[in-house]
Amino acid sequence: MPFGLPNVSYLGFPAPALAAAHAGLGFREAKRADLPAIRAHFSRLTPECRRRRFCATLSPEALERHAAGLWDRSALVLAAIDGPLWGGVFHRIGEIRAMAELSLGGREAEIGLSVDDSQRRRGIGTYLVQTAAWLLAPRGVDRIAAYTTADNIGMIRLAIRLGGRIDRAASDVEMVFDVARLRRDYLRRRMAERVFARAG
Repeated sequence: MPFGLPNVSYLGFPAPALAAAHAGLGFREAKRADLPAIRAHFSRLTPECRRRRFCATLSPEALERHAAGLWDRSALVLAAIDGPLWGGVFHRIGEIRAMAELSLGGREAEIGLSVDDSQRRRGIGTYLVQTAAWLLAPRGVDRIAAYTTADNIGMIRLAIRLGGRIDRAASDVEMVFDVARLRRDYLRRRMAERVFARAG
């Protein structure tokens, strides 16, 4: 099920070739078949980004184990994809540029976000958190928690923008988001996108 636009940025048949520029990324749920693209996404993260995402320094081997075990731990994995959301005869799936990993525990979910360096400060993390809230609300989830290091200013600013509660410790930060508020923001955003698309 797509949660964004399947922006076609290149063709894959008979040979890869640029097709057209596009304005954003497409969102959909990631599946096990996406594991090679997920590995590639994780490998593009700088060591600093990995430390902030996982609150630890992960070796390439540990990162590989994390990727392979995603669906054992997560109830939902969202991917932001640069190009087509699905492959076909005339095109191939785009690269994963950002991800949200979500695990459930009663009425609370925990989210982990990772975004390519080239895609930062474009609101992708905000879109992922809001989309996650939209999908989790029907499952009875009313809070989303996130954890990061104290020096992850980008994630802390995201939490402030989204009205999250922030609890700081010496070395890490816990953020808790209200699902109802995020869901309302998601609906407003999608409505604005539809209005803009009609106006264009």
